[in-house]
Amino acid sequence: MNDSGNLLLRWLSELGEGELAEVKQGLWWFGSKKRPEIGQGAPGRWLRDAVSLAYLDIDWSERRWSAAPPVITPLPRAQGLAVLTGSRTAAFARRLDNLVDDDLVTLYRSSAMRPPQDIPLPDSLLVRFCETGDLEDLASDLGAILAPCFAYQGAALLPDNTLTERTSAPEFGEPLEQYFLEHSQYRLVDRPQGDGLYRLKRRDSKRVCQVLLNGAWFETSHEHAVYAVLATQNSDADVLRWKPEDDCGRDRTGTLFVDWGYPLPDLHRRVAAMCSGLAPRINDGAQNLAYDNVPEVVATKIARSLGQNLGDQQ
Repeated sequence: MNDSGNLLLRWLSELGEGELAEVKQGLWWFGSKKRPEIGQGAPGRWLRDAVSLAYLDIDWSERRWSAAPPVITPLPRAQGLAVLTGSRTAAFARRLDNLVDDDLVTLYRSSAMRPPQDIPLPDSLLVRFCETGDLEDLASDLGAILAPCFAYQGAALLPDNTLTERTSAPEFGEPLEQYFLEHSQYRLVDRPQGDGLYRLKRRDSKRVCQVLLNGAWFETSHEHAVYAVLATQNSDADVLRWKPEDDCGRDRTGTLFVDWGYPLPDLHRRVAAMCSGLAPRINDGAQNLAYDNVPEVVATKIARSLGQNLGDQQ
């Protein structure tokens, strides 16, 4: 059991909502107390994982967060397993513990492995069920929402990555950074160097990402911008790959690999993570993230919505 990660989720669940800057400070303070070697971007990575696992919802542009409601949703092709996600207040935890103690629910806890420089994540909670009625009763007892398989539902609703929000060009002379895909980093530039992804601070001090494409400027998130630029350069870039499982009868389910430097947008990450209810595995050697139990149809829809063709993992 990951007590540190569970305590953080309890704290945020009881707070309910707030300013992003304040919660980042709290995560940094807590993380540095538990892990002296915590890395610079650890609070941001924790928050993005919390969004992927449907614990929190974040409005990055308005710099606010809110705890997601408790939800039970079946996992795809998982032989009667559902994930219990969303906020976990003390009252919710007591109700769940009572159901477990009374043998009314079979609960599994899974702790995510994270490097020492990261803040521990909460345990993933998985429950066993035989039929939908079991989940309906559990949701009622817990005061949770029962949702159909989110992985399939979310994948069907993924929008294409077309840039639509037009904006003005950056002011001349103001600090400007350009993102270089091959190095996965921003670098200061004197002026726009042609089509690509740029980052700047607006007059209200908010840092924004803008894409220059065919003479027009668009504002979007960093993640959407990366794939928008990549799609114009190479739709077969091989940054998203899928490998089927070896087990008999599981050839349409497998692992989605996402290369570092090409992070999935929030909704895409949540769809991928909700295939297993687990945080992605970090592969340092291969420099990618691995999402398990992803049906091929879901992986394909994720790739296509980002303007990419899904490659095969060798």
